[in-house]
Amino acid sequence: MNNNLSCQSHLSRGVFLSLAVFIFLVGCSDPKSYEATKLTEDQRKELGQKLTADEGKKLAGWMMRHALGRNEPPVGTTVAQALKEQDEWLAKQKEEAAKADELRKKVEAERKAKQEEFAKLLSAVLITKRNKEGEYSRRFIALEIAYENKSDKDILGVKGILKITDIFGDKILNIRWSYDGGVLAKQTAIEKKAGVDVNQFKDSDMKLWNTEFDKLKSTFEISTIIFKDGTTVSAPE
Repeated sequence: MNNNLSCQSHLSRGVFLSLAVFIFLVGCSDPKSYEATKLTEDQRKELGQKLTADEGKKLAGWMMRHALGRNEPPVGTTVAQALKEQDEWLAKQKEEAAKADELRKKVEAERKAKQEEFAKLLSAVLITKRNKEGEYSRRFIALEIAYENKSDKDILGVKGILKITDIFGDKILNIRWSYDGGVLAKQTAIEKKAGVDVNQFKDSDMKLWNTEFDKLKSTFEISTIIFKDGTTVSAPE
């Protein structure tokens, strides 16, 4: 009788110890060692509980990036490796974005400086807007622009972008514009036979059509001035 009890006691202790070891090992397992591309539903749930919100976001980003991209992740990539790779990718993206922003600022500064230089040579101002209707309900907006040549040289032509906004400064339409009628030195020329066709299904066209001239604001961003002597000044693209 005592022997049976002793055996049962030893057996119970053995089962308890085995169960304790199993629970300890499971509790101490690192979910970051799981293969990132072969996660089971239980592993996903465990990762959701043990990864930080930032790590979870990075892992999801890594998975999405490889799902949408053409590069398959290496077989056996663990969650830890995926997180490290995503960190490196995000750092590279941040570096490239900073370089792009720096280049944009540099180009904008050059463009601004060039526009200030152009302003000493020529000014282009929208002075009139008239709506016209033709056959078959065709609509046309006639625009008159005055070009003042402030330089000592005759201008052969000018090209740029006519930017039209409402009185609040909200964009209505940007129009690529060129004029080759010439402007004599220290003189002003007015371009009358110009304008834009109206697409009645385009909101920007209809807004320009429906807005009175005195409620419009405009600027002419010059990109190129060609002088009659053959010289040219241009702004960076």
